[in-house]
Amino acid sequence: MTASAQFMFSAGATVGGGFIQSNSPSVGTFTTSVFIETNTVLFEEVFPRLSFIFAKDFNAIIPNVEKPYFPWVQGITFKGITTQYFDGRYFLEEGVGLLALNDRTFSDTDNWNYGVALSINGGFDLRGFNLDGFKLGAGAEYGITFTNALPQYSSIHLFVQYTF
Repeated sequence: MTASAQFMFSAGATVGGGFIQSNSPSVGTFTTSVFIETNTVLFEEVFPRLSFIFAKDFNAIIPNVEKPYFPWVQGITFKGITTQYFDGRYFLEEGVGLLALNDRTFSDTDNWNYGVALSINGGFDLRGFNLDGFKLGAGAEYGITFTNALPQYSSIHLFVQYTF
């Protein structure tokens, strides 16, 4: 990073659908996440992103569904994000990092599991010359753990990100 590099901080959110799975068949879910991202002096092309993710059985948001328990997971990811631009404002970003996932797929299950998360997003960059503004797009994320019941999640989502 050069001495003239600009400090950037951004925040964003995703919303979509996907699947969760543990010691159970996969369950269709709605997914959401919020994240913050900044640049660092250690890497010029990799931006650290900290995310909170949540996925719960679709039936939880459907009216008049009487079910005693809706499976869900929540977690935190810490990923490195790289971005490539095509034709000016179109972009593709990839991320890989660490995952801590709280497995709540059964009413008597409440344990933390650790693994990796992978993501890919594409979209349109609406930011101006000073790099503050919005990025909009769609993407996918997959998280898998390597402990306990090996819970995992996947998400196809829309996202919005604002750089301050």
